[in-house]
Amino acid sequence: MPNQTVVLVHGGFVDGSGWRAVYDELTAAQFRVRVVQNPTKSLADDTATTRAVLDDVDGPAILVGHSYGGAVITEAGLHDAVTALVYITAFAPDKGESVNSLIAGFPKDGPQPPILPPRDGYLFLDRAHFHDSFAADLSPADAAFLADSQVPWGLDALGGTISEPAWRIKPSWYLHVTEDRMIPPAAQHSMAERISARVHQTPGSHAVYISRPKTVAEIIGAAAK
Repeated sequence: MPNQTVVLVHGGFVDGSGWRAVYDELTAAQFRVRVVQNPTKSLADDTATTRAVLDDVDGPAILVGHSYGGAVITEAGLHDAVTALVYITAFAPDKGESVNSLIAGFPKDGPQPPILPPRDGYLFLDRAHFHDSFAADLSPADAAFLADSQVPWGLDALGGTISEPAWRIKPSWYLHVTEDRMIPPAAQHSMAERISARVHQTPGSHAVYISRPKTVAEIIGAAAK
């Protein structure tokens, strides 16, 4: 059995249940796996929740983040248990940066995430455009379920800034997803290059962790080696 535990951190608008197929791939390969359930209300709270899971891990951990989860693992990844970081089409902020500041630098000539105006301090994606923007390679029924079960994403989560980025001292991997319409491929490439990540590339949507779980598990396995 591999001696690492894989800790999976979800992104905004969704919860940890989306990792189920990746979980199945990893546990079949004899990894221990923990799935963090973050409320996505603030970066500080989500970082604390992730660190609490890491506190409970016996031995080294591979910390994996999808989308906004990349900001969480960047902040939480300084935990002593963490030996590697894996970014799955994820934000990888530097010190003093936030998800908001990274989004502000996205190319303006490509697809734009259909984020609705804030409501009571939280964001949602337009359900009518969820399939096309977030989950284009899932079935209409699966995309509709994700759209209808959205988790409110707090403005404090997007605005939370990084204190010390873990990728400066921990080795990093990045899954570059070429058809993502939430985080533009050009922005993914720029972030992966900046953090000196070992890059794997795949077609797929922002929901690649659901649509291509074997590909996601393979890059995690590479980090574990």
